[in-house]
Amino acid sequence: MKKDKEKKKKRAKRPEPKQESAEKAREGAAEEPSEDPLSYALAAVGGKWKLRILWALRGGTSLRYGEIKQQIPPITDMMLSQSLRELTASGLIVRQQFQQIPPKVEYRITPPGGDLIPAVELLCAWASKQIKGEK
Repeated sequence: MKKDKEKKKKRAKRPEPKQESAEKAREGAAEEPSEDPLSYALAAVGGKWKLRILWALRGGTSLRYGEIKQQIPPITDMMLSQSLRELTASGLIVRQQFQQIPPKVEYRITPPGGDLIPAVELLCAWASKQIKGEK
């Protein structure tokens, strides 16, 4: 029994390795813009969900959180919130909060975000050809 207590003390005293969260790493990357255009673009819209969110907002109308989530059913609340924060921080979308009860927040694509839509359309056209077997 005494040995068990000693083991617990040893475990408790061990310093845990510092791990930087993925969000902090991305924020650091966003603070120092890369001179490489591809790296910059991938930092801004990389990941599984950001382009889908931009695609959902492409019409130029403002959408609420729940409306965006309906258009991207497999996304979790945590990933949607994180992606919206990152897209807002990069200036590709804008978040508008209304002072009312219940609170209302809407998201809208910005002109720089809208500039990405033709590129996404080209990616979709390319993917369609690949899926159909045309190369």
